[in-house]
Amino acid sequence: MQKLLLAELINQTKDTIRPLNHSKSTLYQYTLAWNELSVYFRENGQVLFAEPLALQFVSLSKDALDNGRIKRWRYKLRRLAVHILIEVNQKGNYTWCYHEKDPNGLLSGDMAKLHQNYITEITMLGKGGGTISLYQTVSRQFLKYAELEQHKAIAELRLEDVSQFIPYISKYYQSTSMRAFLSALRCFLRYLEEKCLTPKRLSLAVPSSGARKTSVIPTITVQEEQDILSVTDRSTIIGKRNYAMVLLALRTGLRSIDIANLKLLDIKWKAGTIEIVQVKTGQPLILPLLDEVGNAMADYILNGRPYSNEPYIFLRTQAPFQKLSSHSACYGVSCKIMHDAGIRQGVNERKGFHCLRHSLAARMLAQEVPLPVISSILGHGNPESTMTYLSTDLEHLRVCALPLDGIEVAQEELQ
Repeated sequence: MQKLLLAELINQTKDTIRPLNHSKSTLYQYTLAWNELSVYFRENGQVLFAEPLALQFVSLSKDALDNGRIKRWRYKLRRLAVHILIEVNQKGNYTWCYHEKDPNGLLSGDMAKLHQNYITEITMLGKGGGTISLYQTVSRQFLKYAELEQHKAIAELRLEDVSQFIPYISKYYQSTSMRAFLSALRCFLRYLEEKCLTPKRLSLAVPSSGARKTSVIPTITVQEEQDILSVTDRSTIIGKRNYAMVLLALRTGLRSIDIANLKLLDIKWKAGTIEIVQVKTGQPLILPLLDEVGNAMADYILNGRPYSNEPYIFLRTQAPFQKLSSHSACYGVSCKIMHDAGIRQGVNERKGFHCLRHSLAARMLAQEVPLPVISSILGHGNPESTMTYLSTDLEHLRVCALPLDGIEVAQEELQ
């Protein structure tokens, strides 16, 4: 890779991101961070761009954040500005993406090679798309933690480092996701052990996630559903988008990741169907396009969706007009609407789109729709997955309860 002057790389990066149509204030902030990086390079006698020195600048910024010397927004700005430079230097271009859910961003050097080798291996093992995505995220986060927080190579890591990583990263996950997170982390650490990349069995530091618990699935009532739909201001661009997304979840039960990845060509207007390949299972799914859902999506597409060459239906409302990130954006939409409607605001009450998916299943169960039909509509890869929704049918569960009348039990048998 040809060495570039830092000033030259910054100018090249400005030209690269220009088509993203960032606001003037955003470009000003990037320039501010790049100027601070330039000062740091000069102080270290460096004029050529050097990735390790740039990452060191990010690491020192993290220390400054932890010590209260700079605000969080300034640290995040510096980190993102550096990662943009690194990507342009490595690839010659930059693809805009969300960085909020990724605490440290791009990998570099040997860490990137190790990460790619791991993803290649688990892909060859035939893991599902959703599993690969989770394992990819968790392994990347662990590697960046080792690089930026511990400043260690993989061979230098100890059990204590793994133990410290878990609470460090847990703030980026819901409590209900920690079981899957721990499983993904354990899988990656065992991969390192199998490849003899670590002198210790680091996987021993990952606590047991315990047996899978069967719990009552959270749902919303018919009245709460009406409150959710009525509280959305459909006169605004964001309101049109959010209304269509929520209605889609309520009426079809689509997962949030499939809603975020829904494309314009997936809507077969003449046939009156929605036809997708599910991200989680990789299986095709065909659903009827209900009039109510079709009208809401058409209103958004015609009167609210920003002009964009993106093939996806639901886009950001601010430039760059790209597809929504799957889980985080959909969760933000549902959280806001439920907050506005004043429902599910208790501590630890789930507020994501999956709650709306559960509610559809509960309604169909209450209407005595057969389980195989529900499984087909929800796109379950394993029909037995639908059995978990039996806990939502309270009326039929009451019928299943056995009365105690006529059962004689001696006093001594109770002792």
